[in-house]
Amino acid sequence: MKERLLKSGATLFLVAVMVVAGVLASFPVTSQAAGGTTYTVVLQKGSPIMNLVSLNASAPSPSLAQQDTITFKMVVDAKAKTEKLKTGPATYYPVTIIAKSYKAPTQKFPMVGGAGMAIQSSFIPKDAKGKLYTSGGDVDVRLVVGAKGAVATIGDGKIDPAGSMIIPITVTSNISLESSGKVIMTTPTFQYMTTGQSSLVVKGTKTRLEGKSLPADDSTKSLTNPLVGQPVDLSAGTGTLVSTSAVIGSKSKTLGTTDYIGGQIWVMKITK
Repeated sequence: MKERLLKSGATLFLVAVMVVAGVLASFPVTSQAAGGTTYTVVLQKGSPIMNLVSLNASAPSPSLAQQDTITFKMVVDAKAKTEKLKTGPATYYPVTIIAKSYKAPTQKFPMVGGAGMAIQSSFIPKDAKGKLYTSGGDVDVRLVVGAKGAVATIGDGKIDPAGSMIIPITVTSNISLESSGKVIMTTPTFQYMTTGQSSLVVKGTKTRLEGKSLPADDSTKSLTNPLVGQPVDLSAGTGTLVSTSAVIGSKSKTLGTTDYIGGQIWVMKITK
């Protein structure tokens, strides 16, 4: 019944060109939500992540990677809930992405200054909990990025289709030296993954990213403009999530100060 209802509405820090070097593995996960259904999600081709990176106040440059083959488990609760939004009443199923199920390829790239190679890996430190709407959802996200972080506005005042989804998630990136395995930088990035529209603008910083916006300033043209996802259809096993995010003033002894803004697309294949 739940799937029929849904069907009706049908960061990485990268400073150089990267080569995917990892191999994914998946394993069974027990649902933590009573009565919920566990789905396996695998990202498909057309799932880029694009960052504009400013290293030590340098001119921002784009870095681009593909995220196809990232996999994770997603639990959709059996019982629907209701809430009242500014647009009116809404009905949704709670959704959880299980942290320990998240598997992503590692990335290898040259260190700045030619001092060997670095390995980048990512993980989710804790379960991410969101909402999958059957009616009344308003899931568009706009970020204004300032010197002290980003302020998010959720919703644009218009009701989105059934199958709309929003889920806040933190993805942590580790950069380590290939030669020693020593971690030289750890960067957690908080983002709202949404089937709606996502955008950001940088205002009130003293960085080289001031005034930049996404997806407009994506010179690689890897992000759609507008950056917008597609509703989740559990029966068809489809759905697309998008997000924008930013990190301002991240510091490490090896790399110095890093500022970046980014956008990404998750084209999902969803199976039981």
